[in-house]
Amino acid sequence: MKNLLMTLAGLVMISLTGCEQNDLLLSEKKLNERIQKNWKVIFSNSNDSHETWNFNGGSVALHFTKYGSNGSVSLDTTVLGNYSIDARLTKAYVKLSGFTFSDTTASGITNSGFKAVDLNRAWTIVVLENDVMYLSATDNAGAIRSLEYIKN
Repeated sequence: MKNLLMTLAGLVMISLTGCEQNDLLLSEKKLNERIQKNWKVIFSNSNDSHETWNFNGGSVALHFTKYGSNGSVSLDTTVLGNYSIDARLTKAYVKLSGFTFSDTTASGITNSGFKAVDLNRAWTIVVLENDVMYLSATDNAGAIRSLEYIKN
């Protein structure tokens, strides 16, 4: 029985250390330290999104700039919300809340296409390494939404 337990413990240790990306078992404190940066949203069709997020001490500031058809700035705004980290054994989440901007105003939809109701939810931390962060969540319609960031 002792040999079986030792073998099982060894296999668990090998599998946890052998994972290429081991965000499992990270504490909320460690994840919070990693996320507290300025992040630039990346779109699949462009590296120039004009949308940045700043996570700092439980607050998140989302800044975006929209341009008119002639290239002039039509909107330059910052919306504020809150965040918390929820670390579980197999997954970690960034819970966004407090976004209240009106969906009918010019600032109602961010450059990344999200309304306030889309942002206020738990986002799974898929990747949070060095200069890259990738978050994913399921919206109210059941569609998977994602945000990809690089350190700004």
